[in-house]
Amino acid sequence: MKKLWMDKKIKLDQLVEDYCFAEGVQLDGYLTKYDVYGSIAQAIMLCKIGIINKGELKKLKKLLLTILALDKKGQFDIKAEDEDVHTKIEAFLSNKLGDLGKKIHTGRSRNDQVLVDLRLYTKEELFIIAGAVIKVTGQFLLYAKKYEHIPMPGYTHMQKAMPSSVGMWLGSFAEQLIDLLDYLKTCFEINDQSPLGSGAAYGVSLPIDRELTAKLLDFKKVQNNSLYSQISRPIFHLMVMHCLGQIMLASSRFASDLLLFTTSEFNFFIVDEKICTGSSIMPQKKNLDLLEYIRAKANKVLSSSMAVGFMTISLPSGYNGDFGETKGLFMESIHTVNETLQVLPIILDSIKPNLPVLGKACSKEIYATHFAYEKVKNGIPFRTAYLETKKQLDKIPLPNAKDFLKKSVHTGGTGNLKLDLAKKNLSSKKKFWKKSKKQYDEVISSLIS
Repeated sequence: MKKLWMDKKIKLDQLVEDYCFAEGVQLDGYLTKYDVYGSIAQAIMLCKIGIINKGELKKLKKLLLTILALDKKGQFDIKAEDEDVHTKIEAFLSNKLGDLGKKIHTGRSRNDQVLVDLRLYTKEELFIIAGAVIKVTGQFLLYAKKYEHIPMPGYTHMQKAMPSSVGMWLGSFAEQLIDLLDYLKTCFEINDQSPLGSGAAYGVSLPIDRELTAKLLDFKKVQNNSLYSQISRPIFHLMVMHCLGQIMLASSRFASDLLLFTTSEFNFFIVDEKICTGSSIMPQKKNLDLLEYIRAKANKVLSSSMAVGFMTISLPSGYNGDFGETKGLFMESIHTVNETLQVLPIILDSIKPNLPVLGKACSKEIYATHFAYEKVKNGIPFRTAYLETKKQLDKIPLPNAKDFLKKSVHTGGTGNLKLDLAKKNLSSKKKFWKKSKKQYDEVISSLIS
């Protein structure tokens, strides 16, 4: 296919073409529907400012909806010779509608298009990720409540430290994920700006209506400065990827804990074999490969974030071809996080506390600090009580572990985890995502109706 920018006398070297565009073409298939959305909004705006008439708008929209239907059936493939999804769609319109199809690009740049596509792609993916985070957080809270007062040693420096509980351990992940929903919301709101109309970074000399296209595509506002619109592409990617990295860090910590706590030396949890793999040589092995893959994939997401940062460091203002290399890393990170969030609930459903082992593991040395506190209650300065206890470790009594957990009643203590409050916080955050998605779905539905 002839490129939009190509002179008849020029033929791009095939190796050069593959080097620059092959990976992007493979990813563009994920962006087709968003490019259609943006093109419909653009056509409506062009009609308003008199570039096309209502009859032409009707023809363009009808054919764009045909592309949408073909894409839904997997029949609108983007190939290397197409260069990108934007060229493919414009060529399709031009082949069917002649000069009318050539008008669709009026007042915009392919830089505009890829930005709009990625903003809409990010918005929809954040809806999915937020929904998955809400689901897995609910699972953590469910099991934290169920096992709220099941004793479990707490560790510092990889050594037994103080009394904890399975509820506290699971609740810690729930509260981290609840905070990350706020982080996701911030990324969502920053991403929710329309770059359409910024052109190749410096605007266009036509009376385009950027506010109209923003409204048609359910963007909260227009991204004002045309130059910033273009250079914000990797900046916005990085913000989202940093948040994704935090989700993966939480997932990796959970995986690492479980890998340790399910060793034969610990044996704190009983694991359903449906999430275990075996060995080709050792008949007895039941391996939690799934948890190890989570750790590895967390590293991939974090390193991808660093790679995007390094790719764009010291770039001058304006569009740079380097931006194209960020798309694959960004989209792969989103895919990885989505997959991880899908398997976490399965893991939670597949583990049960090994009560006898956990009870035995709560040996008396973990009550040393609390033994010192009993002395403090009698008026002894803490440092003195600490030193006296250190000399009397053999005299520390072994209390009933479950009853002891309930004594720590300060906010966040083992006897006052406030899991119901966490559940309430989760519910309030769920409302934002549900409302935002409903509005987006209604706007896009109206656009393509």
